[in-house]
Amino acid sequence: MELGASEHVRGFLQDALRHMGGRSPYRGGKELLSLLRYAQAAALGEEDLLASERIEDALAYAMNTMLRPDIEIKYQLFPGSRLSFLTYIRRTTEAFGSIVESSVRTFIAENPSATAADLQRHLVKVFESASVISEDEEVPGHYVLRGQRESSAWLREVLTNRLTVEDRPVGADANAGQATRAEEMSMEELAHLAQLKIRSDALQRLTAVVHNPHSTEADLQRELQRNLWIFGGTYLPDLGRRRLVTGSELDIPLLRPDGSLHLVELKRANVRIMTHQRNGLIPNGEVHRAVGQVMNYLVALDEDRPRIRDRHGVDVRRAGATVVVGHPRFQPDLDESDMNEVLRTYSSHLARIEVITYKQLLDAASHALGLSQVNASHGLQDSDAW
Repeated sequence: MELGASEHVRGFLQDALRHMGGRSPYRGGKELLSLLRYAQAAALGEEDLLASERIEDALAYAMNTMLRPDIEIKYQLFPGSRLSFLTYIRRTTEAFGSIVESSVRTFIAENPSATAADLQRHLVKVFESASVISEDEEVPGHYVLRGQRESSAWLREVLTNRLTVEDRPVGADANAGQATRAEEMSMEELAHLAQLKIRSDALQRLTAVVHNPHSTEADLQRELQRNLWIFGGTYLPDLGRRRLVTGSELDIPLLRPDGSLHLVELKRANVRIMTHQRNGLIPNGEVHRAVGQVMNYLVALDEDRPRIRDRHGVDVRRAGATVVVGHPRFQPDLDESDMNEVLRTYSSHLARIEVITYKQLLDAASHALGLSQVNASHGLQDSDAW
């Protein structure tokens, strides 16, 4: 209903909602299609293209020509919808590749003199047999690749018509040559490469959450809490105490090895953080409120320093803080470099607090990860020289 449509169009939509009812399964049928068509025609007549597009999608869903996953992805009906389906495709593709690889390995081992044509015929039989897989009722935990009709249809559509496989330029994938040298690497080198892969995947997930305009502070905190390395420096895995003083709960308290505390206060990425003042830019109320909140945290910590030190072993006397708020993509009318310069100047006048955007946080993590990958690659090259 939040379409920005006129009262005339909303009247048709309310009729459609009343027809559907308030409980699942909702009523549909020809009556619902007619009501939605009336609403779409009214929206088109008023040249309300946004409302018309959404009503058209509702019609397509009601007629089973648009699948539920596509609706969830397009309109971000649930937090993380886009990322969850991307992860679904990735994992399915990885599993698909593992099945093919295992089948090929087994066939070649059993038929060492097989030709390419023999292997092709074998794979055709493998995937033909998949169409008749059914649930093994005698072995619990063994399932058919069936799922709900819409999910299966959507997955088939994506894998068949929407998944584009592109060749990477020569040298673009530093990991390509690493696989052939894996047996020559030490356990320490292997562990380092595995950590880089895990961090690269985590950075992609965090980027997706940040770019999602519907992500809440809780969504962002959940993803960042799993990956404290993104903040740079060396921090202990988890302080585990978000409430060091009564009435003050910290978003992400980071503890350095020397026992000093660093606070991270998270605000939404999809907010405007700059406003025009005469001929320049200044941080707006969103930033000032976040900084004021952090100041109150630091004052409360200072006032309760002896108790916190004795009870928790945390030195809050040298505590600093970082406020992460906003992203240039959500304030596209401003230049990113101008925003960064304003925040840098603003932070320089704050004794213990720095204000950055999620873009700056992601860029710093990406840069650090890139350097680590380059160093790992050079290390492998050096080991080859031996």
